[in-house]
Amino acid sequence: MAQELRVVHQDQRGIQRTRPVEQMTGVALAERGEVWKPSRHPSQRSIVTWWWAATNRRHVGCRSLGLLSTAMLLDFHPAVADFSAWSAQLLWREKGRERQLVPDFFARTGTGQTLVVMCPPQTGPSTRFERQLEVVREACQHTGWQLATPRLPGTAALMNLRWVSRRRHPRYGDEEVEAALAHAFARPRPLLEGVETCGVARMLALPRLYHMLWHRRLGMDWSVPLSPQTLVGPLAAGEPDAVRRPLALERS
Repeated sequence: MAQELRVVHQDQRGIQRTRPVEQMTGVALAERGEVWKPSRHPSQRSIVTWWWAATNRRHVGCRSLGLLSTAMLLDFHPAVADFSAWSAQLLWREKGRERQLVPDFFARTGTGQTLVVMCPPQTGPSTRFERQLEVVREACQHTGWQLATPRLPGTAALMNLRWVSRRRHPRYGDEEVEAALAHAFARPRPLLEGVETCGVARMLALPRLYHMLWHRRLGMDWSVPLSPQTLVGPLAAGEPDAVRRPLALERS
């Protein structure tokens, strides 16, 4: 059991606060600002970067390139209404020393549930990581949060998502072009065939098609590498399980 378990976070005015974990129920951490940022040591190979999220139109921090995939899956999933990185830090005492932990992401679902996303090290789970999970589980018991770990899909699905995610920004939306594409793909047909027959120039139609795929207004089988022959049509059950359910949830 973690002694004196506390949470550092920003309040609604952006002022940093430290509160006992029991007082954190209902605090919207997925919408709060950062209370911590990683500092890179010369011996570390990881690169800190940011993911621009279409979900909330904000940049979300990733402490390594590997975590970009998790941020992408959170952004893509329709059940995630908002998410942030580094918006809370857990503090506790153990063996006479103060310990600290910053979860990778906090997400809010459409039903209002707060998810604490913990990504294992790239080298695989460790004793230290397992202890961190124990502390997060304890925090979840006090707050009603739910612990989640990522379930990454296969290589082809990740490559497809990365490709269409380049057109996730609202500037690639166009109601008239999307209406033409929706009509062209009213039944499943090869990607290039539908684009060529939609009545819109290919250079204009393709980015809008990828925008529709990202926002799930059209569907495809994400487990098959994207190509001119990929079948595109109305949204249907053709996704790998890890795309439909990118997080493994623990019940507290």
